[in-house]
Amino acid sequence: MNTNQEILDEFGKILISDVFDKGYEIIKNDVSDLAETEGYENLFVNMNNDQKREIEKYTKEVLEGALFNFLKMFEEKEQFKLIYQNENIPVNLVKISEMLKAEPIIENGWINRFSEFKFTDNK
Repeated sequence: MNTNQEILDEFGKILISDVFDKGYEIIKNDVSDLAETEGYENLFVNMNNDQKREIEKYTKEVLEGALFNFLKMFEEKEQFKLIYQNENIPVNLVKISEMLKAEPIIENGWINRFSEFKFTDNK
């Protein structure tokens, strides 16, 4: 039987790998590749390295906000449940976390621990 922390970490690894990293990896492409993306040519064609770093930071913040608000929905809307089956025993992730919505973004949270991308600052 998994501990509450193991359950939260397993969920966090999946959420960060399958959602956060998949969204963030797009912006990590070279500017020259991004400039060839249909519909975004004008955004990236004259972008310098400083601007690229800023858009990477912005993208990270947008993804963090989306994860925060998604998890917040489970904390505030009791009719929606986020349940883990632990050896046929249902475990409500909201109940086993002090603040589920913040798990991805806090210091040493899921993004810092489980993302394939390493960030030098918290943003």
